[in-house]
Amino acid sequence: MKQTLTNFEMEQRRNSLIPLLSQRNILGYIIARNYRMLSNELLEYEKFRNDLVQKYGEQDKDENGNLLPTVTVKIGTENFVKFYTELKPLNDMKHEVDLMTAKYESVIGILSGEEILSIDWMLED
Repeated sequence: MKQTLTNFEMEQRRNSLIPLLSQRNILGYIIARNYRMLSNELLEYEKFRNDLVQKYGEQDKDENGNLLPTVTVKIGTENFVKFYTELKPLNDMKHEVDLMTAKYESVIGILSGEEILSIDWMLED
């Protein structure tokens, strides 16, 4: 089913699939395919965001002050405002993506209520 989603919505939906990727059934196939489709659609967005993190972020340190290999943009800083200002237009950019759906009855006895709610966007009557 083709859907028009923002980059932010696609990322949220993709992340909701991660805990369910271990399913070994038809539902697992649909989840894996949707994960791949969303990941492919997000390639350029994630590259742009990662470049902004490198541009505005600070290298992380451990509890002893040693530098870690990761970089973080600290919330509440002037650099975070700059980061967010540059990223916001891309968050809101819309794309059409072709996602598979499953029937609600196909997840009964397979997923918990919490899991069903997390992927409600890909379930239909």
